[in-house]
Amino acid sequence: MASIIDVSSTCGSRASALAAAGVKTVIRYYSRDTVRPSKRPTRAEANQFCAAGLRLGIVHESRQGNIATNFDRSCGVADAQYARQYGANEIDQPAGTAIYFGVDFDASLDEIRTRIIPYFQGIADAFAAPSNLPHYLVGVYGSGRTCDAILNAGLASFAWLAQSTGWAGHQSFLDSRRWALNQGMPVQIGGVACDPNTAASDGAISDFVLSPAQQAPKPPLVPAAPATVPMQMFVNARGGLHLRTGPGVEFNVSRLLAFGSLVHPLKSVGSWMSVDLQGDGATDGFVSSAYLTDKAPISAAVDSATPSTTALKDHPTADAIHIPELIRQGSSADGLKEARETAAASLPGYPTNGCAAHLSALLEQARIDVPMTWGAGKIAQILLDRGWSKTAVGDQIPGDVGVCFDNTSPPGSDHVYLVITTSGPDKMTIADNRRDIDAPHERFASGQGRTPIEYFLRAR
Repeated sequence: MASIIDVSSTCGSRASALAAAGVKTVIRYYSRDTVRPSKRPTRAEANQFCAAGLRLGIVHESRQGNIATNFDRSCGVADAQYARQYGANEIDQPAGTAIYFGVDFDASLDEIRTRIIPYFQGIADAFAAPSNLPHYLVGVYGSGRTCDAILNAGLASFAWLAQSTGWAGHQSFLDSRRWALNQGMPVQIGGVACDPNTAASDGAISDFVLSPAQQAPKPPLVPAAPATVPMQMFVNARGGLHLRTGPGVEFNVSRLLAFGSLVHPLKSVGSWMSVDLQGDGATDGFVSSAYLTDKAPISAAVDSATPSTTALKDHPTADAIHIPELIRQGSSADGLKEARETAAASLPGYPTNGCAAHLSALLEQARIDVPMTWGAGKIAQILLDRGWSKTAVGDQIPGDVGVCFDNTSPPGSDHVYLVITTSGPDKMTIADNRRDIDAPHERFASGQGRTPIEYFLRAR
């Protein structure tokens, strides 16, 4: 039985069962931009591990850590800043222990050179920045080729070889014995779905255990000094970035910051950043950290004194550029599972009346910034307000959103769903809340026993 496991959901309540099954270390996930809160450990969960005599290991994994374009230096800085603050403030992770950073795809040599190495250079810069936060070591999770390259570049102290044996360099890196951890195929131990892991012969994986003193609740920490984050950052969202009144999509949008706008970051709150637009130290609102970069976009004309903003009603949405990712999320078991879990956490009684919640989660996973919404008509109106256009039945294409209204009395079968594939003017595969398995299924625009489509919505 494995003594080291990694788990991507809360499992502190099973700590005693895991210990009884022979587990010694549980590796849990920090994640700056996840929409599934259970992915992150909490202080309470860490205390449960400690009480059961378990050690804790940490890996940071982005929500879309399997896509090459989500890796660059600015993302490395943002992920490392988040992980450093979360480890110190939420978990009380001891200084000198490691945070592994996940590269969850089979990166090519060119992607490693142009994407992954700059990402880890950003991590190194963020971890080396002067701060009153602890200093952590860096680990890398990924293919044999990725692990080998990052170790050779001197950008990580530990390597964790991913379970995918078909990824480049797997066997040669395994044979090299340069890895600290080698991940196995998924199993269930102590009632917990997990991945088993083998440690290298020296057993050094840089895990830790909280001391009894660390388990006591801590007083609120003073925010890190401004030097821990860049004094200036820039909006890197081509269609603009929503400034919200609080740290989450459930908060109102106060304005839209144009591509290239200069902002002054103040404090990270999860995957969000409070920002100052005037340089006077006062908070003007919150933005998603994923769309900030510390270098001005080349094509943006940025006025360093006054940030450019656009009234929300005048903003031409750029949702169309995210449709390929939306289709990918709706086609994959992982994407549908994440949407289901997010919707279920939001809506009591899900999946009943959960079509809009499920679609909201899919849209957010594809970085289409919509609030968690209940009601087919409401989510349809939100998309119309964002500039989506109505498309006639029969003209639908993948990535469109189907909208059904039940005009019988009493109504009750309003529905929305994402079109994944089409076969002629009627037959489709769709993603919605009405399946017991996380997979697209067949539906007809004409209804054929279900409510027929009123219209489709298409991002422009």
